[in-house]
Parts: sequence; structure tokens; C-alpha cells
Amino acid sequence: MNGRDFGLSGILRPHAGRIHVASVAIGRGALAEAASLFRAALPTGAWLVVADANTAQVAGATVARNLKAAGLDAELVVLQPQHAGASLVADEDKVAEMVERIRTWPRAVKAVIAVGAGTVTDIVKRSTFLVGIPYGAVVTAPSMNGYTSPIAAILASGVKAVHEGHVPAAVLADLDILVQAPARLIQAGFGDLLAKPISNADWLLGHELTGSFYSPDVIKLVEQGYHLLAGVASKLPSRDPEAIGRLTASLLISGYGMAVAGTSAPASGGEHLISHYLDMTHYAFGESNDLHGCQVGVGTHVAAAIYDRLMAFDMAKLDVDARVLRLLPWPQYEQDLRRRFRTLADSVIPEARDTYPTPERLRERLVGLKARWPELMGELRPCLRSAASIRDDLKAAGCPATFSEINVTSERARRAIVDAKDIRGRYTILHFCWDLGVLHEWADRVLPEAL
Repeated sequence: MNGRDFGLSGILRPHAGRIHVASVAIGRGALAEAASLFRAALPTGAWLVVADANTAQVAGATVARNLKAAGLDAELVVLQPQHAGASLVADEDKVAEMVERIRTWPRAVKAVIAVGAGTVTDIVKRSTFLVGIPYGAVVTAPSMNGYTSPIAAILASGVKAVHEGHVPAAVLADLDILVQAPARLIQAGFGDLLAKPISNADWLLGHELTGSFYSPDVIKLVEQGYHLLAGVASKLPSRDPEAIGRLTASLLISGYGMAVAGTSAPASGGEHLISHYLDMTHYAFGESNDLHGCQVGVGTHVAAAIYDRLMAFDMAKLDVDARVLRLLPWPQYEQDLRRRFRTLADSVIPEARDTYPTPERLRERLVGLKARWPELMGELRPCLRSAASIRDDLKAAGCPATFSEINVTSERARRAIVDAKDIRGRYTILHFCWDLGVLHEWADRVLPEAL
């Protein structure tokens, strides 16, 4: 195999005592090493090689064939969408179907190998976690950072929520396959990673204002992965193997950052909420959506523009009394949530309730902010990048940078910015601007450059 791990092993070594670090193979021709890699990492017995219709052709059938040729008990399973012509979705029904297949297989299934990107990986990750067996991952596109994360994004009751999973025992990424991945999938992976400045700032912001967990060690880890992206953006449209390899390694490190932290916070802030809102309204109301990472890239551009405004905000002008007086009592806000989210309201309300402040708590937070505003902005500033630099990187990589490029109207884009804070009970820049009473105004100000 002609390849290396792009420094991944050295970066992860200090964290091996806290998480299981998988055996990782990244390189050209890596698919030929599937038998030796997975034999060393997975327990002997029946294995299921799980793919969808596309990834079965790209790599799944080859993996199953190579494993069988090496004397391993491996069978290819191709997941089908719920309806003919539809796309495969990582939802609770597909997870239940996979769990049942594992439990009723004629021979005791000892491990599963996921061959695919986000959808297949999440289904396998969640189902094997529920059954209590390990899994391995074959990366077919550098499209997301979930390959090595311990969480799975599963659609349930119209809401895509984070569910507990586990990290793979081994990961194989063949650059000969990855450089042929659809361009939109490569763009999605880059867009997902570009969120780091916003997600890290949001993580620190939440820690400072709500006392939530925060880890400088994890920040250092994801920063090392982010450095792998230097100079990569302009080389992705030409499918440069070195650039694709660095992108893939960075995605794997980002996933491990979530594993070390025990939360998705190092890689997911307000920019991801915008993407999740677009997905929720797609599944529930038939509105358009794009690949998760492409939506995240646009959300990152928007969130960076909001942070740009925050850095210039004159906190001395904030009228705390007036802002607290405008705070709706929770019962009224709940009714407003039901109006805005309609059939999704019952799923959204528990999340929104977690971050909704009492008047006393809001007053305390705003008074405290006034007292330490320069200090807080000084802590956040090193995490951030300007909206202009984010937009430039997205464009260089061929990624969508605006809502129109992901087929989202201006009206829906505004909804995504102002409503997304209510879908998850973790504090982000969107919650912060709402606390200050400027979220709606700033949404209107940043939208023209994001449309």
C-alpha cells in the first residue's frame, strides 16, 4: 500500500489512554489491506459488510470478496431506502432493522464493517452499539467527521438527534476511491471541518456563560487536525490525492476530538444548528436540503459574520432592564414555539426549555457580561476567523458559501438563523445573540452577504 496516516498516529497517541484509537490505514490501494487490517482488529466469527447501493459498487463488494478470499466469514448486506426512488436515511427504523438483522443472522455476528459515508456509518455505529459488538469503517468519501466519533445522528420523530454510539475498531480509507468521490461529498467534508473556529468559540462561550464542560486538551487536538487543512482548499477541486488525504486525516481527528471530549461540542456549534434546522424542516415539511457538510459551510459563513458583529458590539449601550422586560414568560414562549415549529414542537420544546432563562437569570448573565466584556471578547477572538476568510476558503474549495447555492430561500434562511437556537439545549452564538436581544436584527444584517 502506498500511503501514510498524515501524522494522525502521533497526534492521537497522547489520548490513547482515554479512548480507543482505531487501527487506521489511509493510502492508495488501501482496499487490498482490508483483510489484514480488520482481522487484527475485529473478533473472529461472522461479519456483515454493510453498504448502500452506491457504496456496494464502489467498495463494499470488493471488501466482502477480499475478506472471503482471506478465509473470513463475511457477507455483503446492501441497505435499501424505505421507498423505491427515495434516499437511504439514518433513522430509528433503519437502526431497528439493522439490529434485527444482526440478531437473527444464521450465524452469530461478531462484527460489522460499514462501507459508506454518513448514513451507512451512523446506522452501523448505532446498531452495533445497541447490540454490543464492534464495527470497522471503510471510508468511501471524505464527506464528514463522524467516522471516528462516538455519536450517531439519527432521525427520530422528525428530528435528527445525537445518539450514543462507539468508535470503530479499525478505519480504512483508500485514496484511489476517495479521489473519485462525487465533488459534492468532498465539498461537504471541507465545509464540515471549516466549522472549527465557530464551534470552538461556541464551546468556550457556553463554558464561560453556563459553566458547561470545556477541555483545552481537546481544543489542542482539533487544532492539530485543523492545521492539516492548510493549503488544501484550492487543491480539492482537482482531486489532488495529497489534499484529499489531508482532508480525510483531519476529518478522522475531528471525530476523535468528540470521542475524547465525550460531546460533539468541539465540532458542532451554532453553524451546525443552522444545518440541523434545514434538515428538520426538509424531513418534516418537504423543504429543500443539501448535504450536511455543505449546509454547515454556509452556516459557518453566517456564524462568522455574526461573530464579526459581536467583536464590534458596544456592550455599554445594552439596556439590561429593557432587555429583561422584553423576555416572554416561558408559557408564552412555548406557544410561540408551537406556532413556529408546528408538528416538530413536541420534540423541540424540551431542548428549548433547557436554555430558556428566567428573568433573574437573564439579568444576572447580562450584568455579568457588562462587567467582563473586554475579557470575554479577548478570550474568544483567538478562536475566530472572519466571515470573509471563511467565504474565500469555501469558494476556493468549490463549496457553497451562500444559502442560494444550497437552494434555500431568503425567508427560510432567516428562519434558520433565528429559530435554530431552539432545537438543541447547548449554548451557542445564536443563544448568546438572543440573550443580548440582537439576534433578529443581526440576522437581517448578515443575510444579504449570505444569500
